[in-house]
Parts: sequence; C-alpha cells; structure tokens
Amino acid sequence: MNFNLDLVLAELADLAPTARYRHDSRLDLDRIEVFGPLSVPRAESLFVIDADSFAALDADFAEAGSFLVLGADAPPEGTEEACAPPALYVPAGDALPTPGEMLARLLDMRTRLDAWSEALLTAMARDAPLQEVFDLAAQRFANPLMLSDATLYFVLVAGKLPEELDDRLWTSAIATGACPIELCMEAWAAGSSDPCAQDRAFLMDNATGDGRSYLVRNLMCGEAYYGCFELVDVNAPFEPADFALVDYFGNLLSLVMPHQSRPQPAEGALGPLRDLLDGRSVRPQVLECALRKAGWRADDRFFVARFSAAEAAEDAGARGQTVRLVAEVYPLARFFDDGPAAFMVARDADYPLAALHARHAAREVDTGAEPRFRAGFSSLFADFSLVRTAADQATLAYDLVDDAEVGGAFGSTLSCFYDDCWFEDLRVRLGLDADAAWLLDHAAVALARADAEDGAAYVETALAYLEHGCNATRTAEALFIHRNTLAYRLKRIKALSGIDLESPAAGNVDLLRVFLSCKLLARPGRST
Repeated sequence: MNFNLDLVLAELADLAPTARYRHDSRLDLDRIEVFGPLSVPRAESLFVIDADSFAALDADFAEAGSFLVLGADAPPEGTEEACAPPALYVPAGDALPTPGEMLARLLDMRTRLDAWSEALLTAMARDAPLQEVFDLAAQRFANPLMLSDATLYFVLVAGKLPEELDDRLWTSAIATGACPIELCMEAWAAGSSDPCAQDRAFLMDNATGDGRSYLVRNLMCGEAYYGCFELVDVNAPFEPADFALVDYFGNLLSLVMPHQSRPQPAEGALGPLRDLLDGRSVRPQVLECALRKAGWRADDRFFVARFSAAEAAEDAGARGQTVRLVAEVYPLARFFDDGPAAFMVARDADYPLAALHARHAAREVDTGAEPRFRAGFSSLFADFSLVRTAADQATLAYDLVDDAEVGGAFGSTLSCFYDDCWFEDLRVRLGLDADAAWLLDHAAVALARADAEDGAAYVETALAYLEHGCNATRTAEALFIHRNTLAYRLKRIKALSGIDLESPAAGNVDLLRVFLSCKLLARPGRST
C-alpha cells in the first residue's frame, strides 16, 4: 500500500513534527530511504535526511521527492521558499532517532499499512459481507465509521462507539436505519459544492451546531453513485491522515459496492399494472397473465397506498430509500414510482386492509418517535383493471393526511384511508363548498340548531350512530359515553326532530340523507 506525508505525520505524533507541505489525501509515495551520496531525485520517494544535508540539497531534489528532516525546526509558516520540496520537520531533542532508526520505524508503519490493505483486499476478493469489510477497515481509525448504500437505506456501523454517545444524527440513524446524511441533508450538501458528485473525502464541520464534525466519502464508480460512508469525531479530532485513509478505503469500496448494493424493488413483475397506473389501456388477457406469473389471481381483493417520507425529498436517492424501507415491511406488495411519492399495490390476503385501518383508528403510534412516512389508502377492490381508480382514491386520502377530521397515524406513519374521507371526495365532486342548504334534511337542521342553543351533541351522536352501523355499543365507545347516555340522546333526537334512528323503517327515515346532512352540518364553520 502506498502512503503519503500525512500518514507519516500521524505516525510520528509523539515527536511533535511540523508539516510544511500541501495536504493531499492521495497516496503517492511508495519508497522510504535514508538520504546519502547515491540518492537520486525520485518523486515517489520519501528521503529521511539530517538538517545539514537538507540545507545543502541539490536543486534537482526540489521538484522530486518528499523529505523527513531530522533535527531541524520548520521555517515560519508562510515563508516563501523557491521550489521548496514537501517536507516534514522533526525538532532536535534527546528522543530524536537516528536516520537508521527512523527508517526502521517508518518501514514498520509501512508493513502495518500493507497488512491492513491486504486484509481488506482478501475479504473483498472472497465477497465477504460488507459488515466484515467494515470491521476490518475500522481497525485503522480512531473514530467509528458508518456506511449507507445509494438509496440511503441500510446502515453498517464499525469501530468503537462511546457508550455515552448521544449524537443527533448517528444515534437516531443506528436506532432507525436511516442514513445520517438523510437526517442532515442541508449540512451534508454544504460540505461540498457538489456533494453527490464529490469523489474525494470532504468535511461537514460543526454540521449540527454542537461542535461535532463528520468526514464523508462518496462511493463512485464511473458516473454512478453507490452510497457513502462517514466518520464522526467522537473519539478524536480528525487529522489529515484520516482523509488519506478514508479516500484509500473509499476507492476499494467503490469496486465492490456495485455488486453488493441492494437493488430497487422491481416493477417488471407486474408491468401491466404500471401501464394502468399511467392511464394506458391493457387487454384483460395480458393483465391476467401478468398477475398469474406473479402468483396473484384476477379476482384477488387489493388496495393501493400512496406514500412518501414525512419530509418532502427532492433527491431521487432519498425517495428511493423511502420505497426500500416500506418494501422491507411489505415484501409481498408491488411498488411503482409516482414522482415525489410512490404507489404500493397490495393484496388484502397478504396485508388485510381492515387490520391496517384498525391500527390507524386506534392511533397506535411509536411513543416519542417523529413521523417518518405519509400514506393514503384506497378502498378494497376486486378488479385489477380499476387499479387507476384505486390509485386516485389513495392520492385523495394522501392529500388529506393532515386533516384533523379524517387523518390518523399508526407506527411512525401519518395516514388517511379513503373510507374515512369519501365524503370529502363527494363534497368536492358535487361542488358543496358553497351553501348546501338545499340538500340538507330539515330534521337534521333542527338537531344542529338544538346543539347551538343548548350546547348539546345531537348531530355528532347521530353521525356516530350511523357511521357505526347503528350499533349502540360501538357508538358509545367511540363517543366515550355510557350506553344509557346514548339511549337518552337517541330519544331526545327523536323528540326534537322526529328522526327515529333506532327504528328508521317505522318512522320512514331516509338514513342516507340524514347521514349526509349530518356530515355537512358537522363540518367546521357550517352554519344553520
């Protein structure tokens, strides 16, 4: 393995050397020798030299070779010396090694670097898991490393992590599987003029405003981007040697990442569904054949979900990460890109929609967790030719996720189901944003007036009773009232309006009209 002066600087830290050269992460030295009468200028050589010999150097050496000067103080910083060669100065002192002793020490450093490099190359040659490769790499770094693939999905961590580590990026990343650069995209982008195309290590200095810095290295192969890895300075400050080792390791990883990165969920297995989602017609026989090849049947009940990350992402890699995270939870579903969001088509037999809706209604959220996804769910369908209609329903529900009336949540997902917001769809399609008094049932209006005058909840009670299939037990639970209280309200509703919800047939009550009227009257801002 080649080396450079930055690695020598780190190796000799106990001797307090001073650098007088331009730091560069490239490893361009392949030889170490003690300077002598037979030495010749050579750009890839490091010459170990005493102070007097360095002062008398031939001009030919100024442009060829690097120097480790023993027993000399470095010239003042900023001193302009014509054609001065790259040099590292070790001051005089009792512990100053002889040139021969220094050569032996540096050759030992070189041997250790070669052993580390060989271990990495051997592991890569036998297609070892990336985690194993990363564990080997971590042996040369004081700070821990983290790796994420091109879609910012999986995270590997190696090296010593302090037990008390409480890092806003790394701690949450390790806990959730989210890449740190996804959690701090602005700071990451500020670390380079073109962070996604940067093929050398770059520093995110004080990225989160708490004094902590991150050393980032993209993994590139040609023009393709396969991911990145980074170090966080929790154990030691970053040194120039870290940049050199990071770039060397990054060059090696770039060779294997194209073979180990996880592929995006494929759309090809159900290509006709892609055509239907895009509004193109598909012959029934073609659709049925594609479904059969995928192990689905034409009469399978299915639903469509439209989803994205909770925070909008402009970057295609970040959006792909969201698809990959969801695909991990729903491996039997099919996924289709939809620009800023994505569609998931899933069978009810694999992932019962009723169970998802029950969690949504119960708001089973992860305690203390920030929302990570937004999702809108369609109704159940039994005809795959209607997948575009289902996608439209999912899109409407997705757009209403933040509506307090119909939105909900489960896990770390903000959600909305079309079955809960179908009335909003109906209202828009019928143009009911204007006054809808002509549509309202007069008996329901009487209930709303009683609510306004008495501070009662008759409209809410009637609506809940109808929404829960006229089931008294479920209605009382939904309203958090006793069944006796519900029975009293139902009797008051009948007395005030003539609407007999308990025996609608006997009272000739049009339940659909009453229901729609109550839905309209229950909307915020609706006057009676």
